[in-house]
Amino acid sequence: MKINSLIKFLILILLLVSEQVSAQNKTLEFRKDHTFKIAQFTDLHWDNNSPKCKQTIETIRLVLSAEKPDLVILTGDIVTAVSAKAGWLAVSQIFMDAKVPWAVTLGNHDAEPEITRDQIFEILATRSYFVGSKGPDLYGCGNYALPIKASGDNSVAAAIYCLDSNDYPKDRKIGHYDWIRYDQIGWYRKISDEFTASNKQTPVPSLAFFHIPLLEFNNIIGKETTIGIKNESVASSSEINSGLFASLVEKKDVMGVFVGHDHDNNCIGINHDIALAFGQVTGADAYGDLERGSRIIELHEGEFSFYT
Repeated sequence: MKINSLIKFLILILLLVSEQVSAQNKTLEFRKDHTFKIAQFTDLHWDNNSPKCKQTIETIRLVLSAEKPDLVILTGDIVTAVSAKAGWLAVSQIFMDAKVPWAVTLGNHDAEPEITRDQIFEILATRSYFVGSKGPDLYGCGNYALPIKASGDNSVAAAIYCLDSNDYPKDRKIGHYDWIRYDQIGWYRKISDEFTASNKQTPVPSLAFFHIPLLEFNNIIGKETTIGIKNESVASSSEINSGLFASLVEKKDVMGVFVGHDHDNNCIGINHDIALAFGQVTGADAYGDLERGSRIIELHEGEFSFYT
């Protein structure tokens, strides 16, 4: 009996280790039906001591159950109260239980509850199914690209760019919120060129995710082609134009930019052939009157298009 129990225990440990390794090395790839579905959750404003956490969990689980996404992306202001570590462990457990790959871009409030941006990603790196990373040594933390492989081979059929829109500038005369810096843009341009070169000099269909909207989001407001709800002004990344949007237009790979930050906005519009979209506020503890939920984005393999 002791030997049998030991064998069963060792088998259980091997299974758990195997699952952990498999989860950490999860390859993102199109389904056999040539689709790839992303669920964007944003602005959880998680407080581990709040009774409303149960409502936030129910919202996320309902979306995961109904949509069965291939990837989850959390776009900032996720854990905004102490204890931050306990909060991140609780939030990550939702996606670990669902066994779904998930990624994170940080918001302006995430480093406020006695934790740094680096420390957040150190915690995330230990959690199963997390496919993001700190990224290279750039301004901010969490600048990385996620390639999505084709359904039939190992080629890159699409790409996801996750960028840190940072939090607040040191000089508040420039604006209230920070912006995506020059070295981050240079990194995006480099990776974009590499993907394009590997795709016979054709830009790879891509999407970009970060927290704070660009100044260009103001250009979609009031247009006939813009749909959805706009109940507050665009709280964009300072009064400084970083030049990121110009690079997106020039590289011709990013089809859509998805942000959070403005809880009472969920509209989407087109500016210079690029979709600019707010996510759907998720957290029960976040301000705003919109119904809590998620934005769903579906890519189609071999097509320069997406559905949301």
